[in-house]
Amino acid sequence: MLKRIFTRDRSAEPSAARADFANASPFRRQTQQDDPVRNGIFIGVAIVLLVFLGSMIAVLMMHEPAL
Repeated sequence: MLKRIFTRDRSAEPSAARADFANASPFRRQTQQDDPVRNGIFIGVAIVLLVFLGSMIAVLMMHEPAL
């Protein structure tokens, strides 16, 4: 009985093909893709927002001329 405890039994070791639940989804994994058009649109929108903010600050800084 002690011989069985101390011998290496192949059935007790974890198998090389163990369950990996990270790949268990039936859907394809979405790959990260860089879209240069989308990046350009975001940069353009950021520039427009900065110009708009600058124009609003300029309007708020205006005052009536002295007579």
